[in-house]
Amino acid sequence: MGLDKSPKNPTFEMLSEKAGGNRQPYYKIMFFLNKKPDISDEDFHKHWEMVHADLTVATKAFRDVSILRYVQYHQTTEIKTEASSLGLTCLPYDGCTEMYVKDLNDWKSFTDSPEFKSVLASDSRRFIGQASVMVGYESVIYGDAIPSLGGKDGVSRSDL
Repeated sequence: MGLDKSPKNPTFEMLSEKAGGNRQPYYKIMFFLNKKPDISDEDFHKHWEMVHADLTVATKAFRDVSILRYVQYHQTTEIKTEASSLGLTCLPYDGCTEMYVKDLNDWKSFTDSPEFKSVLASDSRRFIGQASVMVGYESVIYGDAIPSLGGKDGVSRSDL
């Protein structure tokens, strides 16, 4: 028995097979990060959010290549504890970096740049332990698209 590709009578036309989904016009590269064991939570998050972020955005390669958006997602011990008290099981990471690009070759150009190899990779090795990556696209189901990235909105509150 196969899975249905589309609801038989969709409540929302944009979620029908005819509409073809709501893939956004960019790729999102997500790096799930763990800090090095000898680095405190506070030092990891401060360095990553301030020092490493500044180094990243200040590179010529960041400006020259089409990096559309750079987001950091911080998961502290306190947040994990609070989430656990609500019955949520958090992924075993300290944070996640999200980079948005129009084309995966833009990402390759960025990571092939001398600045990435010398400055950013070197700084990353100072505070990041293990990292895992996920690459894909977003399909906005509910809420607004990111206007500057040219995507389409999902179902809105007024549609409910």
